[in-house]
Formats: sequence, structure tokens, C-alpha cells
Amino acid sequence: MPPTSTTLPILIRPGNLQTSSAIEAWVHRKLAGAFRRYGSNMTAVEVHFEDVNGPKHGAADARCVMEARVNGRSPIAVQARADDLYGAIDAASRKLDAAIARVVERADTRARRRFRHEREVIGNVSQIGGSGTSGAAAIAPRHVERAEPGSAQRRGVIIAGFGPVGRALADELTRHGVPITVVDTNAETIRRQDGLGIPVLCGDITDPAVLRRAGIETAAALAVTIPDGAEAVRACAAARALSPDVHISARTTFLSQGLEAMRAGANSITVEEIVTASALARVVTQQLTGKLHRSDSEALMTPQGANE
Repeated sequence: MPPTSTTLPILIRPGNLQTSSAIEAWVHRKLAGAFRRYGSNMTAVEVHFEDVNGPKHGAADARCVMEARVNGRSPIAVQARADDLYGAIDAASRKLDAAIARVVERADTRARRRFRHEREVIGNVSQIGGSGTSGAAAIAPRHVERAEPGSAQRRGVIIAGFGPVGRALADELTRHGVPITVVDTNAETIRRQDGLGIPVLCGDITDPAVLRRAGIETAAALAVTIPDGAEAVRACAAARALSPDVHISARTTFLSQGLEAMRAGANSITVEEIVTASALARVVTQQLTGKLHRSDSEALMTPQGANE
């Protein structure tokens, strides 16, 4: 039996060649590296075999064609020929790995550019204050125009996750008169919000049915505030598949997750490690600047100044 280390489907089409469990195992083995590196970007791989010369024997008899689907783009196809099927599979898998690497690198480069642009346009990152936020950080919300009843214009914001960040964002949007819908998996959280007059759905934000119930197809924006970065990426992908025009903002812990969220469909991201670094740098710089402007600025260099 071939290895089952990957959950991605590998469809083997033997063509005019007779395959075997050993050949299938070799295919899985040779594709294992690509799956480890790019599995989150891949959805399926098809492998085709062909005996090029038929009953005639000659050099490079065996041909292997591999076709992979990456991030919903057009399939990436490579082929290789060798004296036997094992050699053709080996050569084709190396070509496929290199081709996927180029596609992913281009996507990462575009995502980084979009990320830098978002930070410049939005004005980088601000901290949302208020009770219960504990300094939770988020991108300052853009103004969302409210549509007249019956208008085809998108309206309202869906907030995925109602922890400290989600609650702070909900308070801010409500203060500006923006209609919101909250989606959370915690039934107790849902119960506590019953008396607040806020539409709250209990469900998984990565579930297309839940997204539809929340109004993703007509919402102006989706704010993914859940703390699980992998879940946030899946939520972005699910929402983008249902609503090509909705603005998606996602919270992630690490920049790598943020870039993945943008590849999955997010328009903007808030990366906690960057926000934390920016906030710490600002606080420390202000503290140092304030002390250095004192007449006894050298106090910073003394034990007495250090204990102030």
C-alpha cells in the first residue's frame, strides 16, 4: 500500500502502462517533500504515465506527467521521460517541486507588497482601547457606508470571534452606527449576548453554511478576530469563495500566517508580533526620549536613574 502521510488526493492514471503498488508507493514517496513544503497551497495532484514507444523499445521509453492545482490557480503541469517509470517519476517530481516553489514565491512576494501597501494606506496599526480589551491590537477600522434599505450596496460587518478583540471591534463599530453580526463557537458567549440586541450566530466561521447565514454575500466586510491563525486562514478562504467583493480583515499571531491569510483572500491583516513590536518600540522610545530631555539626562546611566 502507498504511504498515507498526506491527505491530499493523488490520482494516478496509468495510461498504456501497467502500474503496481510499488510504483504508487514511489509516486507518494517522491511527492512527499512537495506536500510537506506546499501542502497548504495544494488541492490535488494527477499523475499520468505513458509508454512513449509502445511495443518498440528504445531510450526514454517512459513518460510521466504531473499536474498540480495550487491556490485555485490554473493547473501546473510538468513532464519527464526516462528509460523506466521510476526514473520518469523521479525527474517529474523534481520539476513539479521547483514549479510550485516559483508559484508560491510569486504569491508570497505579491502578498508582502499588499501587506506593506495596507500598512501605509491604513496608517499602520492602532490600539483599540476600552473596557475588557487589555490593549488588544487591531487595524483601525475603515469607515463603512451604510446602505439605504433595499439598496444593492453592501452593508454591515461580520465579526468572527467574540473574545476581547472581537468585543472591542464590535463596540467601536456600534459606536459609529455600523450594523454588525457576530459569529462565535462558544455557546456561553452567545447566551451572554442575548440581551444586547446584537445578532449572534453560534457556528464555525469556516463553514460556508454559517457564513451564508451570517450574510457574507451582502456584507461590506468580514473581520476575522479568532486567535487561531490556521482557522483564520481557512475562514478567509471560505469567505472569499462565497463573496469575491467582501473586504476581509484577519488577525494572525505570526507574519507567516498573515501572508497565508492574504493568499487565501484577506485584503488586510493585523499581525500580533508586529503590533507588539511596534507598541513596545513606541513605549520604550517615548520613555527614553522623556528621560533624555530632562536636565539630568545622564541619570539613565546611573544606578539611581535606573531605579526611578
